Amino acid sequence: MKYRPLFTIVSFIALLTIGSSGIAQQVTLTGSAVGAEGKTIRLISWSDLITFTESRIAETTIDTIGNFTLSFPLPSISLITLAIDLHRSSFYMEPGKTYRIRLVPINYTDNLEVNPFIQSQNLQIEFLNQNATDLTAQIWAYDSKYNQFLLDHFNALYLERKKNYLDTFRIQVNNLFEEIGQPYFQDYIRYKTAGLEQIARASSQYNLARAYFIDQPILYNNTEYMQAFDNYFTKYLTATSDVLRKIDLTPIIKGVTPYPKLMNTLAADSVLRNETLRELVLLKGLFELFYTNQELQDPIIAIFDTISHQSPRETNRLIAANMKAKVTKLRHGTPAPEFNLTGMTKDQSHSLSDFLGKPVVLNFWTTYCEGCLAEMELEVPLYKKYKDQVEFISICVDKYWVKMKYFAMIKPELAWTLLHYSDNTDLLVDYEVRSYPLYVVIDQAGMIVQAPAPNPGEGLEKVIEELIH
Repeated sequence: MKYRPLFTIVSFIALLTIGSSGIAQQVTLTGSAVGAEGKTIRLISWSDLITFTESRIAETTIDTIGNFTLSFPLPSISLITLAIDLHRSSFYMEPGKTYRIRLVPINYTDNLEVNPFIQSQNLQIEFLNQNATDLTAQIWAYDSKYNQFLLDHFNALYLERKKNYLDTFRIQVNNLFEEIGQPYFQDYIRYKTAGLEQIARASSQYNLARAYFIDQPILYNNTEYMQAFDNYFTKYLTATSDVLRKIDLTPIIKGVTPYPKLMNTLAADSVLRNETLRELVLLKGLFELFYTNQELQDPIIAIFDTISHQSPRETNRLIAANMKAKVTKLRHGTPAPEFNLTGMTKDQSHSLSDFLGKPVVLNFWTTYCEGCLAEMELEVPLYKKYKDQVEFISICVDKYWVKMKYFAMIKPELAWTLLHYSDNTDLLVDYEVRSYPLYVVIDQAGMIVQAPAPNPGEGLEKVIEELIH
């Protein structure tokens, strides 16, 4: 059976998982990936379903004939992402099971010189030992029915509000899947079908909350529960809640001891009488506010930090810590991601820490990017002016090290440190390199000053001057 991407019409199913407190059981994945010999294959889960913080759970090197084996403990049913470079695919895994797969070959060494994020492909997976009772197969069967129903009846649901169509779909689903008693699958169906109620406006907002959230367990690791949570509570603090939208939360967020005061304020909303749900909605609301209100960013970071240490709820503490890490990544004053990369000779490598003691101007570039080359020409006079006070490092993201080597030979004026990323796609993710050139300024202690920083032609010198004086 081939893996088929799990899509919905209205949203993409997040490829996520959250750890469980259950007893972990060993899972084994064996397979082949012809064409990826010598590359690293990784299995990734997600720390939570709100921030999508990645957690690497296993990795190995694909052998010389394209085979690999991964074995790891899994505490709960999880949607796992399989990754080679930036190429990915996902499927559900259950504790204690063995999976045998084959990755449909792709050209992992394509000569096209493009941004690797754009070049990444969805890996096609063939399951060699899967049957109709496996969770991925069951979910795909349900999703197929759901997607077809939505295609056929979207107007009837959304425009005409024909609730009887929804009732018919529920009956069909129950008849098809009633014998599958797997709790994760049944919760998946329940909360995904809830999305149809929202489309058809079959229930009031309060009745939806009463059916799916009030006095209901919070299913942190179920993808469709968390999708339903996200849909229902988006902008809840500022727009949706009849109670909370009338309250100005800004002075509370900026005031003294905001965490307990916010929890007390949100308790006025009857949907949020459960403290665990209330705190989770608070976290989501603050996460949204961070990106829409710059004035509140520092106080919100402080609240995330407080919740991550003081909340009596373990999973909410984890989510708060992940939110703080996400919003502060590459922020001024945070540690710059470390690296160890090949230099101008194959036996020469450099780490970021090798250059500390001076500020660092770091840039990511390629030999085929005209904008990169133009900016590096403008970087030459900056290097000559500040080379005694500042370290200049350029990381080449060409596929092949030899191209950087040849380019440096014909461009001797680029006399600063040139490094090659050497297929280190994690580095590109760490620095959020999605376009070239990208400049980053780091202080002498290894802390981010500005990321992204202005290009040489757009004010980089001003940033350098402010840093060294």
